[in-house]
Amino acid sequence: MTKTSLSLRIRAAFLLLVLACGVLFGLLMLVFVYTTEDALFYQRLDQEIARQQGLPAPTRPLDSHLNLYHSAAEFPADLAAAYQAEPKASELAGSEGRHYHLRRWVHPATPQQLFLVTEVSQQLVVRPVLRPMLAVYGGLLALFLLLALALGWYLARRAVAPLQQLALLVSQEPVAAGFASQFRDKEISVLAQKLESSLLRLQQFAERERLFSRDASHELRTPLAVIQSSCELLLLQPPIDAAAQRRLLQIASACGQMQQLIDSLLLLAREGEGQQLSAVTLAPLLQQLWLQQQQWQPRPDLQLDVQLPADLQWQAPAPVLRLLFANLLQNIWRHSAAGIVCIQPLPQGLSLKNPMQTAADQGANGFGQSIAARLAKACALHFDSKADAQGWCTRLQTFQRDPL
Repeated sequence: MTKTSLSLRIRAAFLLLVLACGVLFGLLMLVFVYTTEDALFYQRLDQEIARQQGLPAPTRPLDSHLNLYHSAAEFPADLAAAYQAEPKASELAGSEGRHYHLRRWVHPATPQQLFLVTEVSQQLVVRPVLRPMLAVYGGLLALFLLLALALGWYLARRAVAPLQQLALLVSQEPVAAGFASQFRDKEISVLAQKLESSLLRLQQFAERERLFSRDASHELRTPLAVIQSSCELLLLQPPIDAAAQRRLLQIASACGQMQQLIDSLLLLAREGEGQQLSAVTLAPLLQQLWLQQQQWQPRPDLQLDVQLPADLQWQAPAPVLRLLFANLLQNIWRHSAAGIVCIQPLPQGLSLKNPMQTAADQGANGFGQSIAARLAKACALHFDSKADAQGWCTRLQTFQRDPL
């Protein structure tokens, strides 16, 4: 969507306001002068009618510009034609520029309707000066439009300049401390102070998060790597009893799951990383992650049935998509009953179905699913997980991609 400059909108508002006022008052002026002129003509007709009412019979008017007619048939030809077209009108236009005003009235001595008519084409005041008047008015309106444009440009510059300066300052990385002190206008100063306070706090939060992610990445991964390598070394040593071997395998599995959880959280915490899109073939990826789960914690009672086309690909950040499927399969691995995990294609995505352990698992939406939902959003996928009669059903469907 194209954005319009605030300065341009202020100038346009000034121009439109002056233009609207000029046109409105111009129309009011024309209505006033024409109404005043017509009122003078009708006043002469009314005065003559009042004089005729005091006479024994209708007589010829004293004013040579007035004519008395006993019926419309006596009208001049152009007036008769105009009257026939508009029999109720009191102002009629004739031919060759003639203009008529008439009054209908009844004299006490005659029962029929009489007409008192005046032809005023030679007495019009507005018509001869209409064009010069409009020219003068148009020139004045153009002058005031130029003045409004100059005033709008001046006020827009004064109003927008501090906003432009503020926008330039807040767009810098990092935001300079104390930039709000250079603004003198009360409104802009209050806005700048609030922005400065908020942006500096955000910078501090971002720095603390960066340091926490760095420290957590090092401090958590290092002991996990030590524990995992120690487990692997112990498993490679001469045979040990089955109980100890089972515990070592559990520790190694927990280390792998913990490593995956740390990778997921750190990836979600790093803004802008993992955004490079690439074509990821789904079926081999799912098979590889399933084998990894089998190595961490063998479950021969749980089988995988991938019904996806062998060449099905998604455009997504490969590391994020890998962590998403790893989290989903890990959740299935930990909370699924014995049976078959079925992965099927959908028109705009895929579904993962697995049997539930107990009825109490219905409605479970724990920390693992929350992470999976955030990873799905980072991959431009809609995440939906719910229970039905066959077990858990998780759907991943595409939508417009948001930034991580």
